[in-house]
Amino acid sequence: MSANPFDRLAPFLREFIYESGWEELRPIQVEAINAIFDTNDDVLITAGTASGKTEAAFLPILSEIVSDPLGSVRVLYVGPLRALINDQFRRLEDLCEEGNIPVHRWHGDVTQEHKSKLVEQPGGVLQITPESIESLFINKTDKLRRLFGGLRYVVIDEVHTFLESDRGVQLRSQLERLTPYCAGGRPRRIGLSATVGDNFIAQRWLKAHAPQRVLVIDPPDVKPITRFSHLHFQELGDDLPPDLIDDLYRLTRNVKSLIFCNSRRDVEILTAELNRRRERDHFEERYLPHHGSISKEVREDAEARMKDATRVSSVVCTNTLELGIDIGQLDLVVQVNSAHSVMSFVQRAGRTGRRAGQPRIVQIYTTELPTQAGDPFYERLPFNLLKALAVADLFLENWIEPPLERGRAYNVLYHQILSRLTETNGSAARDLVGFFLNSRVFPNVRAEEYAQLLKHLAQLDHIEQLPTGELIVGLAGERIVRSREFYAIFQTPPEWDVLNETRTLGRISPSPDLQPGVCLLLIGRVWEVKEVLPERKQVFVVRAKQARNVMFAGVGIPEMHPRLAERVREILLRADVPAYLSPFGQNALTTARRLAQEVGLGETNLFEIEKGWVLFPWTGTRAARTLQFMLQHIGYRADFAKFLFPWVMLIELPENGRRDTNQLRADLKRLVALPLTPADVVAGVPVELLRTHKYDEFIPEALIRARAVEEWVDWESAKSALAKITQ
Repeated sequence: MSANPFDRLAPFLREFIYESGWEELRPIQVEAINAIFDTNDDVLITAGTASGKTEAAFLPILSEIVSDPLGSVRVLYVGPLRALINDQFRRLEDLCEEGNIPVHRWHGDVTQEHKSKLVEQPGGVLQITPESIESLFINKTDKLRRLFGGLRYVVIDEVHTFLESDRGVQLRSQLERLTPYCAGGRPRRIGLSATVGDNFIAQRWLKAHAPQRVLVIDPPDVKPITRFSHLHFQELGDDLPPDLIDDLYRLTRNVKSLIFCNSRRDVEILTAELNRRRERDHFEERYLPHHGSISKEVREDAEARMKDATRVSSVVCTNTLELGIDIGQLDLVVQVNSAHSVMSFVQRAGRTGRRAGQPRIVQIYTTELPTQAGDPFYERLPFNLLKALAVADLFLENWIEPPLERGRAYNVLYHQILSRLTETNGSAARDLVGFFLNSRVFPNVRAEEYAQLLKHLAQLDHIEQLPTGELIVGLAGERIVRSREFYAIFQTPPEWDVLNETRTLGRISPSPDLQPGVCLLLIGRVWEVKEVLPERKQVFVVRAKQARNVMFAGVGIPEMHPRLAERVREILLRADVPAYLSPFGQNALTTARRLAQEVGLGETNLFEIEKGWVLFPWTGTRAARTLQFMLQHIGYRADFAKFLFPWVMLIELPENGRRDTNQLRADLKRLVALPLTPADVVAGVPVELLRTHKYDEFIPEALIRARAVEEWVDWESAKSALAKITQ
């Protein structure tokens, strides 16, 4: 074996590296070459954006398959987005060209001619989404052995996007189902990501049977210096302050930048306002929008402009440009109001600072509603500013939220049962259940729950048992499977009508957060929810004042990790002021700290107010929601203050109207010791609010509640928050 990793690569790749002007292989590439050549283990490659992860995986893989690239797909590359696949396709074509290794794509935008050519002449690398893999199981069952008989590697890009999602569970199931068609046994899996959060969870996702057999390549990350600027503004009306937009325009009109917003609505409004200023100044380059509701052509035009090194283009976007689509060198990344998570912020900040020696330059803007002297003290705390500071703080500490593992994704199990029965043209119940149990894709689903689900599906005629005892897809199930919507496990959740008196304003997706007091943004206005009628799928609202932390149509309140809330409290109570924060922001922070000191937020989380008490949980969204229902379980009316979920909880006086703070504290302490279970917490929530995933309507209520216990309740964090409150 040569001691030089470069010499171990196939000659055509050594020539490619030489002609591309690479001075040397990066450390991550050296480690990957040795790991893939010298072991049979799966590999997790985790390093920052633009660190060379794709080449780290494919240089040794292509060297391994170049001697026999045809006759079967040898490498399956799975990406979360068509745009990412299309982007990587061009890179892989260049890499594979001289080795005569074909590169194919298979997704909804690829022509039938190209797909047919792959089926007739399989070989090389196939880039695909989970939805297209599903379509192969349904429509090309008889071609699977031909396509994948010689499959040796599965490369999963942006693996962190799959760890928590239904698509990730679907993909793991698909890979287990694919293995029997591979003559050489289970293909090796290579995961790529810049932001895993917890390497062991990713290892277990890649290889549930033996996570220790997943090698982690995570070299010391030599990150570029990050330069922050954080400007804070006060809102004057319904939309972003004009001064903020003016400053953003001056900052970005002559540079190449990505401007991240937290909603599609903000993207559209900000794009229009920036272009209005551009037209006023007769500036040629337009600001372009990029989000999931606009056409593919518009998105691709924006991506193409960003890649053009001769143009100074700026794109206003949601998280659609968070992932690793190569858009060239950026001068600047802008975040308008706090990112929802540190992981998201890491992805966004990593889009800049890619040139050697170039710092990451990140501009943050935050806004807050103006407050009045008579407002309750908790409404005068600038939580949007504090959260943005906390995200930046944790980013600088290299902390990222760990993913939430999915152990009871019953809706995906339902989907995969129908798909599996279609693929195998029927199955004995023992074999069907045994396959999924052995796969460990659904680790927390017990054998008796499989029986419960299968019995329920038989009652719905989604499956049927033949006289021989074999299970097949039933007539009602056949209609589900043969729908084009079947391939995707994700969808816009079921929508309910939103009404103001007798006028229908629009529709919104149900979620556990959809309760009286929550605010919605529809038709450009903010509405307060007054009544939710799950049985009629209706939500009644009245007009409310504009504010942050509202629910947008089709979107629930994003989940927040407890550590982020804890860091907000720390920032509020400490004395240092970030040098990158604007004078107005520093003044707002100083004022907030003075207020926190005056009311004693450092000493207690519970305060008396006129109509009861105000409680600061200082924990994540799931834990705060859990704590709310724990209080309601012992007879207290607890709701979150308007626009302040999960920061501020209001507890009403008891029905007798007597305030007894000592009794409340005693009851809170009693909660810690009560034989209360997460199932007790979920029991009080209407099941319709818990049916938030595709195909949930076909899952028995008991299983829906079991999943909610696991995924909606954060029992340990809630009890930890409660213990701190009662100290």
